[in-house]
Amino acid sequence: MEANSELIWALSGVVAGVLLGVFGSRLLNKNYRENKRMQQALLESERQVEELKTRMGAHLLDTHQHVDTLRDTAHQLEQLLANEAHYWQLDDNKLHGRILGNNDHQAPSEPHYRNDNENTSTTGVPRDYADGKSGTLSEDFGLKTQDQAPQPPRY
Repeated sequence: MEANSELIWALSGVVAGVLLGVFGSRLLNKNYRENKRMQQALLESERQVEELKTRMGAHLLDTHQHVDTLRDTAHQLEQLLANEAHYWQLDDNKLHGRILGNNDHQAPSEPHYRNDNENTSTTGVPRDYADGKSGTLSEDFGLKTQDQAPQPPRY
């Protein structure tokens, strides 16, 4: 009996070892598959990033070409304006300064501030304001006084 019991213990040890080996390999295989799946996802995301970089580079080059085209067109228009100004013999210093190279689009060096007296003397007092009342509305503006009844037309 002791020989049988030793044999049973040996067989149960072998069976337990096989079961532990199968369970361990399944567990390691699951981790291995999960690892491979994560590596595949990482490679896919890296490929997408590279594709995005390629498309973005193409987009930026296309935008740069459009900007260059706009600059060339603006330069051609400036030349056309300069030729037209020369043809019409315009003597405005501001026009010549802007056309012939002062295209910084900055404010003029001497700003011109309008004086209220300059504005009213050149354009006159507006018709809807009373004269001499410092810009207040005339109370009777737009009202017509009719002392007499309108006359019928004569034939």
